[in-house]
Amino acid sequence: MLGSRDKCMMTTAMAAALLLVLLSAQANALAADLPGPSAQPPDMATLVKRIVDAQLDSRARSKPYSVTREYKVFGSDNNRPRTEVLAQINFLPPNVKSYGIDQSTGGMGEKVVRRILDHEVDATRDPKTMMVNDSNYEFAFLGEGQAGGQPCYKLEITPKHERNDLLDAVIWVDKDSYRILRIEGDPVKSPSFWVKDVHVVIEFAEVAGMWLQTATQAMAHLRFGGEYRIVSQDLNYDITQTVAANRPMTRRRHSSAIMAVRVR
Repeated sequence: MLGSRDKCMMTTAMAAALLLVLLSAQANALAADLPGPSAQPPDMATLVKRIVDAQLDSRARSKPYSVTREYKVFGSDNNRPRTEVLAQINFLPPNVKSYGIDQSTGGMGEKVVRRILDHEVDATRDPKTMMVNDSNYEFAFLGEGQAGGQPCYKLEITPKHERNDLLDAVIWVDKDSYRILRIEGDPVKSPSFWVKDVHVVIEFAEVAGMWLQTATQAMAHLRFGGEYRIVSQDLNYDITQTVAANRPMTRRRHSSAIMAVRVR
């Protein structure tokens, strides 16, 4: 039977072991986003070219599709959305996009979502204005990390132009495919006088052979309206050769499965 002194020593040893495990886990987590001691920065010109080529290849693989996307707009209560919107977005290659609102709880949040979708439609008409390339951005190598479990290069991108469709951001680039997995940053120019600043996180994934933006988060500080958080995710895709980007929108039930794809 252990005495009080033995129990104290065992408790201390267990606490020390636990602390060592926690510190080790924290160090490993930090190391995942830092280059190792022998890591050499890649040739930036080659890396940027491969990133651009990956975007061009993705555009060449574009197909007509329709996606059901869910938006949630939060105010001061982070657990209860002020507005929920279900939108249907249609795309017809190479550069025609339209949308309709299937369901909405209304309010200012719906107006915000409509402005986001209007901007997406406008940007699709000339995708070169938003491309991550050396015409729009300066690049700086930050190291290596992971996104979605994939080994990545981390790069800082700094806009060369004062346009609100360009981001001062960090990107995570897949080391094998050179596709952009994640972008996190701020628009170089405020989209409106009423918006003090916006921070966005954009995630990408493969859908039926295409590389698409599939989820976003945005945190906006309004001059007179406080803080808003907007979260969107793509719920299901309809990939078909007959999708018309300007077809009439109808109300429809949506699948609860995230990223479900129906191919015809």
